[in-house]
Amino acid sequence: MAAGFATVLIGIEMKLPATRGIDARLLGGSALFGIGWGLAGFCPGPALVALGMGLTKALTFVAAMLVGMLVFELLQRRQAPGAAPPEPRPIADD
Repeated sequence: MAAGFATVLIGIEMKLPATRGIDARLLGGSALFGIGWGLAGFCPGPALVALGMGLTKALTFVAAMLVGMLVFELLQRRQAPGAAPPEPRPIADD
């Protein structure tokens, strides 16, 4: 973190993922994110705002996003039943 903050504004400790490497999962997820953004014209945050404005295109995007998140969770649980995800590492104070 450039500014070296170890906590967020409300005082909760900020944690980063334990791994920093670039692997096939990261590249695949990034590609899927970019494809979804390009096809729908939304990224997740603005899609939620557009959903609140009643745009049907946003409803379709958010529904697909939630289904994708559910499928990911189900696949993760099937791959390693009972395995805990890696513990995030705290940000060091500089």
